[in-house]
Amino acid sequence: MAILTVVIGIVFVLLLLSLLATTIMELLASFFHLRGRNLTKALHNMLASSDKGEVLLKDFKNNSLYKHLSQQYSNNTQGPPSYMDSTTFQSILFDIILKEDGVEKLKDKIDTLPDEDLKKVLNQLLRDADHNLDKFKGGIEKWYNDVMDRASGWYKRYTQKILIWVGILIALVFNADTFSIYTSLESDPQALQQIVSLAENFAQNEENTLIRQADPAFEASLENLRSIVDNEINSIKSPLGLGWAENDFSNYGIYDWLAKILGYLVTALAISMGAPFWFDLLRKIVNVRASGAKP
Repeated sequence: MAILTVVIGIVFVLLLLSLLATTIMELLASFFHLRGRNLTKALHNMLASSDKGEVLLKDFKNNSLYKHLSQQYSNNTQGPPSYMDSTTFQSILFDIILKEDGVEKLKDKIDTLPDEDLKKVLNQLLRDADHNLDKFKGGIEKWYNDVMDRASGWYKRYTQKILIWVGILIALVFNADTFSIYTSLESDPQALQQIVSLAENFAQNEENTLIRQADPAFEASLENLRSIVDNEINSIKSPLGLGWAENDFSNYGIYDWLAKILGYLVTALAISMGAPFWFDLLRKIVNVRASGAKP
């Protein structure tokens, strides 16, 4: 149980640092429109993979419905939408292909598309649907969802790389070395009990919006960042001695520094796994500990 208690403390610290990293990542994603750029890249692959002029893609972006989705109401600016459902994609695609003509000319319109790959895909979906309009629309929506699944995987891998660098920055700023954190928790029962109490209270919060909120606006992410630093991070800085003010490195040798650098890298990799992972792990460990006798 004593080891499990130390593990709870370490997991909780990594959870809070991951929360900070995730919030910073949301700030970056919102400010640089990373989700919108990811969607735009997926649309380019679907609509203009072999068309250097990107004629259909430009028409898609000029569609009124697309422009409506691109409107950023919080700061009254225009940017690519971070999300678009399959029904909306199908509706816009039909609008830019048919223009003012009726669906009876759909096959002829598809055959005149400038992108050869898109032309082949739509003709194949039309044949699979036996030229049934409703089935054809359903096929387009399924095609779009399949592409977005792959795009989501690419975006997750891309943000994972950014999170590693954010994790390294956080580890250095807060002097958050996983090995030192373990030593501090193991050697100071009072600090350990304080951290574990915070962890248990945090894990029991079923509606933790800091964990569950997805794709917040820039202002919401900034407010979350302030809240995490002012409340959660500050609550563990004093017991664990995080930061650089109270540390003496005068007696450190080369092996001590190598161990510390390795500890920073472990912290950064742990942070990159994301706050939801550590939150779920914390709840499971707290439940295991609660089922046994308390030390």
